[in-house]
Amino acid sequence: MNLYTLWKYKSWIAIAVLSFVCLGQLAYTNHLAGQLIKADGEKAQAVADAVEPYEEANAKARADAVVKERQYSENLLKAEQNAIEKIKAANADAHSADLAANSLSKQLDKAKRNLPSASTKTIIEYVNTGSDVLEECGIEATRLAKAADGHAIDAKRLSEAWPSD
Repeated sequence: MNLYTLWKYKSWIAIAVLSFVCLGQLAYTNHLAGQLIKADGEKAQAVADAVEPYEEANAKARADAVVKERQYSENLLKAEQNAIEKIKAANADAHSADLAANSLSKQLDKAKRNLPSASTKTIIEYVNTGSDVLEECGIEATRLAKAADGHAIDAKRLSEAWPSD
């Protein structure tokens, strides 16, 4: 009778077994979905943890670059201001030297005009003074040449030492 009862209710038994299997499959699918969500969260956190040191290093490098750029800008500004002051001083010195040269030129013109009527003693004084002036000019020219050479050497050294990024 047992077998007969099973055979008689075979459709209902099949429906019950299939329903049980479907419910089991649904529970297992939900379990896998939960594991997937958990794994996705863990992977997202792992990626965030792995990326964080690089982001911090990148932010630090940007901050360092800003500081260096500010230092370079300040140094450049100071150099420009110093150069402007030196140019002003050089222009003032050049103007003073031009005035002195004009004064000397006028004195030489006056002496040249008076030379034919001058005494021997005056001519000797004139030659001695001219010799002293030429000696001073030679000394100044030598000093100027040494300064120019020093400047050229410094400029080349700075040019070679400057970063070439």
